[in-house]
Amino acid sequence: MTHSVSHEKRIWFLAQQDQPDPSVLEDLTAGGYQLNTVVIHKRAIIYPPKGVDLALMELAAETQDAMTGIMRLREDYKGPLAVLDEHHNERRHILALEIGADDYLEKPVSSPVLTARIEALIRRHQQQDQATGAVIDLGELVVDAARREVTQAGKSIPLTTVEFKLLWHLASHAGAVVSRNDIHQALYNRDYNGIDRSVDMYISRVRKKLGDDSANPRCLKTIRGDGYLLVSP
Repeated sequence: MTHSVSHEKRIWFLAQQDQPDPSVLEDLTAGGYQLNTVVIHKRAIIYPPKGVDLALMELAAETQDAMTGIMRLREDYKGPLAVLDEHHNERRHILALEIGADDYLEKPVSSPVLTARIEALIRRHQQQDQATGAVIDLGELVVDAARREVTQAGKSIPLTTVEFKLLWHLASHAGAVVSRNDIHQALYNRDYNGIDRSVDMYISRVRKKLGDDSANPRCLKTIRGDGYLLVSP
C-alpha cells in the first residue's frame, strides 16, 4: 500500500552508489513525488537545483565518503536533508546527524514510513522557515535562529547542527520542563525508544559548551524522571 502526498513535491535524490536503489525510486514515484535524481562521485561538484522540497541522499558504503558527501552538500544546500543508509551502525547515524543531516533512515524502509518521515521533515522545515529571524533572548544567553548562532555574555558558542537544534528547542520552552520524548521528536522525528542515550550525550556537550557545572548545573538542569529544563532568567 502506498500513501500519496496531497500535492506533488520535488525530491532531490542523490546516490553515492553507482546506481540509485530502484525500490526507493519506485516508492517515491508511487508516493506522488517528482524526482530529480543524480549520482554523485567523490570529487563531483554538487549544484542544488531550485525549487526542491527536500534532499534525500543514499549514503556510500565507506563511512568517510558518506560523511564527506553530507558535508559537501551542506556547503550550498540549506533545505531539509534526509539520508538513507543500509549500514546499521550507530556511529554513522550519530555522525550523519552531527554534520548536517536532519533525519536518518535505515534501509530497508517501507513506503508508508518513508513518505511519513519525508512529509514530517518538510513540514518541520517549513515551520522553522516561518520562525526565521526569531531571536530568543534569555539574558546572557541569546539564540539566533536566522544566523544559527548562539552567544553567551557576548561570546560566540560553537555548536553542531544537532546541538543547535537541541538548544533551540529547549530555549523555545525556557522555564518549562521538556521531556526526553519531546526532544527525540524535535531532533529525530520519532518517539524515544527507552534505550537510546544520545540525548544525554548532547545535553552533556551543550552543558559543557555553556560552561555549566555538570555536578550542579545552574543553566541546563536535569529533572529526574521528567526531562530537562533550560532556566529562564
